[in-house]
Amino acid sequence: MHESLRVEPLGPRLQPTIIRVMGKPAIFTRRNASPTWRDALVGSVLLGAASGARSQLGVATVVARSDPSLPGIFRQPWTKRLLVAAAAGELVVDKLPTTPSRLEPAGIVGRLALGASAAGLFARTRRAPWLPAAAIGAASAIVAAKIGHDVRARLAQHAPDAAVAVVEDALAFGLAMAGASR
Repeated sequence: MHESLRVEPLGPRLQPTIIRVMGKPAIFTRRNASPTWRDALVGSVLLGAASGARSQLGVATVVARSDPSLPGIFRQPWTKRLLVAAAAGELVVDKLPTTPSRLEPAGIVGRLALGASAAGLFARTRRAPWLPAAAIGAASAIVAAKIGHDVRARLAQHAPDAAVAVVEDALAFGLAMAGASR
């Protein structure tokens, strides 16, 4: 490391760090987030992003994992089947030419709500606060919906839209699985 920039851990318990620039303390950071909260944070971002791409996928993935800390209604077999069927149906409907844009008010509100729900439920499985996780999931869903829309529109100029949509399905599924597996 360069001599003018040095990072010093101060102790294993609190894990604060002083970053020194040219020998003087410049930044004090505290990395005391528990692994549970970090997992909930990363999982919330990923599940929100999956919901931005395919609105039903985040909640369906969390519920399909059958965590015992989920609310009772989400542990019911019929609920799991219904949510997985809804997610599968969305994968089909998304390819239809009559499907409205995800950026229309109904589409974006649904993604916001389902991204928040997926992240909040996931945080609950990690015994982390659900409200901040839900806010992160909602924000992530909106950002992913906009990025996904714009990228798909660009790629569809060079490849068949259905092929681009299938690649987006795979990406959304990967995000959902990665998020729910944290």
